Parts: sequence; structure tokens; C-alpha cells
Amino acid sequence: MRKPPFALPFLPDGVSASQMRAAGMEEGDCPALWALEHPDFVRAKTQGFRRARAQALLAPTLWANRAALAAWGLSDRVRELNAGVLRLVAEEAGDLPVGGRLGPSGIRFPYDEADVFDDLFACYREQVRALEEAGASFLLVERQTSLADMRAALLAARPTDLPVIVTLTPDRFGDGEELLPALITLQAMGADAVGVDNAPVELSCQMLENAFPHADVPLAARLSVPHAASPLDFAQDAARLAAAGARIFGAGSGARPEYTLALVSKADELPVPPEIDADCRAASSPDGVFFLGDDVELSEPIVCSSHLDDDLIELEHSSASAALVRVESIDDALLLAEHGTLARIPLAVWSDSLPVLEAALRYYQGRLLIDSSSPLGEKVLGPIAEKYGGILY
Repeated sequence: MRKPPFALPFLPDGVSASQMRAAGMEEGDCPALWALEHPDFVRAKTQGFRRARAQALLAPTLWANRAALAAWGLSDRVRELNAGVLRLVAEEAGDLPVGGRLGPSGIRFPYDEADVFDDLFACYREQVRALEEAGASFLLVERQTSLADMRAALLAARPTDLPVIVTLTPDRFGDGEELLPALITLQAMGADAVGVDNAPVELSCQMLENAFPHADVPLAARLSVPHAASPLDFAQDAARLAAAGARIFGAGSGARPEYTLALVSKADELPVPPEIDADCRAASSPDGVFFLGDDVELSEPIVCSSHLDDDLIELEHSSASAALVRVESIDDALLLAEHGTLARIPLAVWSDSLPVLEAALRYYQGRLLIDSSSPLGEKVLGPIAEKYGGILY
């Protein structure tokens, strides 16, 4: 496992929207604006989490990106709201680190529209800049349901030196398999921790157990307080999550100091997962993972065309263990992003153009192999593979 930038177990928590609603915030109010308009409340609650011995404090900036703020007519106040709220929490933090929270954009992402992914990136980049300038110590990207959002947020944070924790909220009608593709993709892109939030403890444990053998970064589990009957139950649930592999804990929703205190009080008793040599040499798609053997047999090059979906499906019955796709233009990169999800074997890309290769890696929502026979050479291919988590082969 890569060495994390924080001591483990890591227990961050902070002021939640549910606390604000209990204090009088209306259901339709903007939490970040309400926090700024009620600074004494935020200060008092932050002091409560500090007294509860949270190891880091979280600022209530979850819904403070441009797209989310547009619902309240506040899209032009991203910098003001994020900086103001984070600094308000920092006033009471003492020497504790303060993290900014990044929630979903709410922007629907069609795989064939590059400009939408660029909109996602710009949305998160604006918020990340505001939080960085205000002095954030780390970022928590949470409540996510879309790999596109998670990748865009991680890319937006890349120019900073801020540690990034990413957690997803599973579909309550899903099969609990969402975490592994996200883990394989995001840890390769440089996420410092990946995990799950706001799921019943049984589902969270199942997802963590499935992901743990492949985790090269710490796993996070943030429980919803309403799922626990009491602070003691909350701490006991955390112990179950620790046994399943989690090393970062907290309240995904409904955070309250008494729950944090119960968790911190039991921190020394939490099970410690064994050290493992993570099996994470894998490609991924938005909903699948392809573990790679020692020898990868690339298919004959496939040219991007309107028949790319059929060509990829046909390869499932060939002897190739990975589909090699030639990407020669931005339009080709978009075709790969649109149709690549149909492949049932790993995808490898070849390109002799750096902008085109970057487009392919940027817009495909997963982890690709990169054919190192490209005339671009490894000095060019290496950095771009590192940025997007690609595997040079």
C-alpha cells in the first residue's frame, strides 16, 4: 500500500446540513450560504467536533460548486462561499487540518459529449481553487454516484498538493459492485484514499471486502448516522467496517460530535487490516474491472468507426486478451469514450498524437492500456499515463 499523507486510522468530521436544519435552516436553503449567515452556530459546532477529538475538521462546502449553487441562483459566488465557510471552520480548528467537501455536480454526463466532461472539470476546478486559496489541508470528494464526476474532481485537484479522499454512494438497487471499478481507476490517477459513504453497514462491508485485495491506498467508510441507533452502535459499526478493510472513518450524513467521540474513543480498538501486496494491475470501465495476466495479447489494430461497438463485441470470442484501438483524431477519442464501455476485454489505445491520446485518456471513463510502440516514446507517454492512470504496455 502506498504511504498515506495522514496517520491511520484517520477520523475527520464536521458540521453537517442535518445539524443546520435542526437549528432552523429551511429545506430549500443553500447550506454554504446559511453557514456564512450563522457564523456563531458553525463556530460552536466546530468546537464541539474538536472537543470530541476529531482528527480533522470538515467545512460544509458539499453543495458549493457552480452547478449545484445554480439551483439557488448563487453560481457567481463559488469563491466567496467556499472560502468564507472554510475560513470560518479554520478559525476554531486550532492546529487540526481542515478539509473542503466536494459533492456531486448534478451534471448529467453522456459518454459521447466531451464538452460536458470539460464542464464537469471546470466546475470542480473552480471550487478546488477557492478551497486551496482559503487554506484547505485536504479534499473530501463524497456522495458521488458517477465515475465521470469522481475523475473530473480528481483531475481538478491534481495541480494542487492537497490529499484527496474520494467516496461514492452506492445505488440502493445496485449489486454492491460499484466500488472496485472506481478504486482501480481512481487510485491509479493519484487518489490518496477511496471508499464508500451513506450505505447500510452490511452493504459497506461487502463492498470493502470485495475491494480490499486490490487496494493500493487506504479504504474509507463514512456511515450515515441515521443507520445507527446510538453513538455506541455507530462505533461498533465502524469496527465491522475496519474488519472489512476500512482505515478512514466518519459520518457521511447526520454527523454529530457525540458520534465522533464514540468513534474516537474506540479508535485504538479498531481492527487493523493485514498488510497485503495489492492485486491492482487491471484495466477498468465505468462498471467493470479486467485483471491483467503476465502476458497481454493485443488484438490486431481496430480503426475507430461507426462500427466500433460491433468490432469490440466480436473480439470477445477471439484469442486476444486486450483490444487495441487506433485513435487518430479527437472524433476517434469520442467514439472510444462512447462505445468503449461495450468491450468485454481490456482496451488498449495507440496514437501518434499527444493531444489525441490525451483526449482518449481524458474522456474514457475508466483505465486504459497505452501501447508503448507509439512513436511518441516513453518520455512523452509516461507522464500522460501517470496523469490519467493509464498502463503503459
